[in-house]
Amino acid sequence: MQPQGIDLSGLKDIHLPAVPSVWPLPVTFWAVLSGVIAVIVLSRLIWVQQHKLTARKYANREVENLIKRFPHDDYKIATELSLLMRRIALMKYPREEISGLSGKQWRQFLENTVKKPVFKGQAGDIIETVMFIPPDRFKNENMPDLINAAKEWIADNT
Repeated sequence: MQPQGIDLSGLKDIHLPAVPSVWPLPVTFWAVLSGVIAVIVLSRLIWVQQHKLTARKYANREVENLIKRFPHDDYKIATELSLLMRRIALMKYPREEISGLSGKQWRQFLENTVKKPVFKGQAGDIIETVMFIPPDRFKNENMPDLINAAKEWIADNT
């Protein structure tokens, strides 16, 4: 019931407040924030890429550590180099193909998997026999050749 004499036909409905926007902050704020996040992510990716420890870096570092750890024990360096190359070979080639190799077969495998013939001379002779002779019978004056051959093989196979 409407009171007599009051005309309510000109009234409008109640106005609700505007719905808050999804982005209450200005667009420039979000642009700057996106830029800062992008710079942080890119700098982190660049840092990780530069400091990534690759297999080659690890192996070369391991060779240098062997030389420092055993400066006067050529037998130990030779055996550890052979084991390091075997570990790398097991990572790259099928286990069934590598695990049974020793002596001449191991030397032949190393010769076949390197570009230069670095295991044809004394380095190959050492690698072929070092695991089968006692340390007191190991006489070698060509350790630099073996170390260089191992580094060459590592460079080709990592």
